[in-house]
Amino acid sequence: MRPKYIFTAIFLLAFGGLLSAQIVPDLGEYKTLKCDFHMHTIFSDGLVWPTIRVDEAIDEGLDAIAITDHLEYLPHKKYVSTDMNASFEIAKKKADRKGLICIAGAEITRWMPPGHLNAIFLKDANKLVIDDFLSVIEEAINQGAFIFWNHPGWIVHQPDRVVRWYNIHTTLVERGWLHGIEFANTHEYYTASIGLCKKYDLAVFGNSDVHGIVQHDFLEKHAHRPMTLVFATERSEEAIKEALFAKRTIALSEDDVLAGPKELVDQFVNACLDIDGYTLTNLSEIPFIFENKELGTHSLEPLGSLTLPNAEEWDITNVWIDKNEHLTLLLGQ
Repeated sequence: MRPKYIFTAIFLLAFGGLLSAQIVPDLGEYKTLKCDFHMHTIFSDGLVWPTIRVDEAIDEGLDAIAITDHLEYLPHKKYVSTDMNASFEIAKKKADRKGLICIAGAEITRWMPPGHLNAIFLKDANKLVIDDFLSVIEEAINQGAFIFWNHPGWIVHQPDRVVRWYNIHTTLVERGWLHGIEFANTHEYYTASIGLCKKYDLAVFGNSDVHGIVQHDFLEKHAHRPMTLVFATERSEEAIKEALFAKRTIALSEDDVLAGPKELVDQFVNACLDIDGYTLTNLSEIPFIFENKELGTHSLEPLGSLTLPNAEEWDITNVWIDKNEHLTLLLGQ
């Protein structure tokens, strides 16, 4: 056992107030940061003022957010500024006062292909208001942006919900202009994203894409919103950017499905679990589901303990490392 983790968890549960984001361990030299890199405000098609996004993130215990209003879709422009930096600037002032990392971004909104892409760590979103798609991406890259593909299986773009890779995505990868793909977005996730991230060496993301109020859209039925776990050298915007380009990310869906590269996910899951023979103690607030074909399915609750039947191999069915592959936990060796 590692009682210090249990004590920390109990303390946070008892005195954390509205800190409802999952309790998760750090990973060796890296701090585990809880981040949401996709959200909207009234400055595009969202329903709230930018400072609400800051309050929600702080209440939920997040470390960082990115404001990513649409560049091309501004249904409220009659009532608010069309300056594409405005929502970030408003949010960042409050975020800085409250100790939340707020990152500048924008959503590049196109029909499929290529679909919607987020560019974050922007310097001036107004310069991305360009008709030609590749020119928009090039401008973002020139600003030092990190670019990821949003909700690749979204029913509006893919009525059969099948994630498809198009020639334009190959072009982006070949030019070094695509850096990640969302696995989890709003109320769904796409296992095909893991296969694509693995094939093209891209980072894995989980984001809320929230337009309304987080409490109503996620927290009434779930413990947390979808988020990206970022393994950074420190809690700063610069360290987050370094970690994203290094692909040290794991996606976490609203219903506690994890996805990421095998080695990183394996390290993280083992940091979450204290293993004593076939007895597992969960040091995190992420539940795990173990399955063995002969011995059935067993659930390990957040901060709980479980003794599994004596079998060496268990698939963790809420943890994905490839399109059709779960992480396997090996015991008794």
